[in-house]
Amino acid sequence: MRIYPQAMALFTIIGSIACNQANQTSKRPDQDKFAPLPVYFSQENAHIRNSDFTLFKTVILNGKKDTASISGSDSAAIQNLLKPFADIDLNKPSLRDEYDTSSLYDPFSGRKSVIYKSKGRQTNPSEVTMELDKQGNIQQVSIHSYTSNLVYDFRQDLVYLQNRQVRMTTYQKIAFLTPKELEINVMIAPKKGM
Repeated sequence: MRIYPQAMALFTIIGSIACNQANQTSKRPDQDKFAPLPVYFSQENAHIRNSDFTLFKTVILNGKKDTASISGSDSAAIQNLLKPFADIDLNKPSLRDEYDTSSLYDPFSGRKSVIYKSKGRQTNPSEVTMELDKQGNIQQVSIHSYTSNLVYDFRQDLVYLQNRQVRMTTYQKIAFLTPKELEINVMIAPKKGM
């Protein structure tokens, strides 16, 4: 079978047009259905590190309490603190049609609550709620996750209040083992003397 140069050129042009159109449709601005939380928390990470904050951390594991003070410039500690939030990406292809979106608007203050709720399956997270100010800036993010079956029970609530607080509560129970409860509360405060 002989391939003619004109046919080869035609197939090459058609192939490149098809690839170009596929790339354009995959990069549509409306592709991100949900707020890009990884981007937001990356910005918050930089903001906390670059601002003059001190973080006061309290950890309670199965009733035993420990406290620590963290400098806002400690990039590893800030990254670890925000990692559970930054890992939430509802725009992943595997989660594309797994959530319903609803919102509540307060006409008096101009504030808005946006809620992403799982469509009933045990999708993690099961719910994400964001509180936005009247300019549309995220002020608070609450994330609820759970997994439950005969062998394993897991629940986690994450709350981030911009420039004020990070709170995480986790409950984990594996069949035949003692349950573990972890609570982390971090207060974000300006350094004294400001």
